Amino acid sequence: MTITQIISSAGKVIAEKGTEEIVENASKIYEIIRGSYTPLSQEIIVECPENKQKYSIAFEAKGGYLPKKIKFLNGKPVRVNLRPLRSGQDISNAINLLENGFELSTSAMSKEDLFLLDIEYKISNPDYLNSLVERNRAKEVPKDKEDEYWMHAELKHPKALKTKYGRLDLRDIDFTVDVGITEDVNLIIPPSFRTEMEASIQVLDELNPRDKYVKGLWQIRAKKTRKNKKNIIAVANNIQNLFLPQKFCNFIEVKQDFRFMECMRGQNYYENISSLYLPKTMEIVSRTDLGLEKFASHGVLIYKKESLLTQISKIIGIR
Repeated sequence: MTITQIISSAGKVIAEKGTEEIVENASKIYEIIRGSYTPLSQEIIVECPENKQKYSIAFEAKGGYLPKKIKFLNGKPVRVNLRPLRSGQDISNAINLLENGFELSTSAMSKEDLFLLDIEYKISNPDYLNSLVERNRAKEVPKDKEDEYWMHAELKHPKALKTKYGRLDLRDIDFTVDVGITEDVNLIIPPSFRTEMEASIQVLDELNPRDKYVKGLWQIRAKKTRKNKKNIIAVANNIQNLFLPQKFCNFIEVKQDFRFMECMRGQNYYENISSLYLPKTMEIVSRTDLGLEKFASHGVLIYKKESLLTQISKIIGIR
């Protein structure tokens, strides 16, 4: 057996065991509900970013005798929500969390109603999602005005999601793309601006009046190349603001099966010019959903580099 086959086999085991854990919770809840009510429909969802499982079951009151308390002692849940589908009344007081589970107080529930019970549990194995989903590395396709990053995510072991307690869907699977920016930004920032930036810093740091005057002349000559005569520090701050998440997202577009979630400055920072710190990359997080009805997702992330560089040029005053 090859290393790849061994890794694949181990991943399949993790996927199957993780699903068994999820299904076990669902089955126990189902059987307890069935003892007093009529189950109607079920759904199991894995909330990927939080590594949580959510089991939803709709059931109907049969009427007749009901125990005062119905206990579910298969582990303490993260959250439990119960709501009636006909009356719409508030029955939050029907839920009581216990040390090792929760219980329902049937006295707070109408004997002739439909109910929807949602229970969330933490998934114990942090590798469960990675064992289920293959995320192919994004490939950059450079163009004149924009760069494209292709994204692909698919289920490795679809059979692991088949359960008799409702379908199991994966929601909000994260896909991160590192968008490189330094090469393009370096090309758009002119040498005269670098010179002016360096001169400005030296003028601020210089204590000798004569040397301060000489360096001030150097700064003025460099500034003449800019149409925009704003303070150089203000200009630098405006450039850096473009890389704040709420600003940079305007230069990103996500299409097809993925949806844009957030963007962040990359971990490694690059000192482009003295006192002007720019990230080497921007991390773009997109999300998609997978399940038995959709084994794979395809998407493209578009980085509108020309639009960004145009903004930088306007801020500097070279356009």
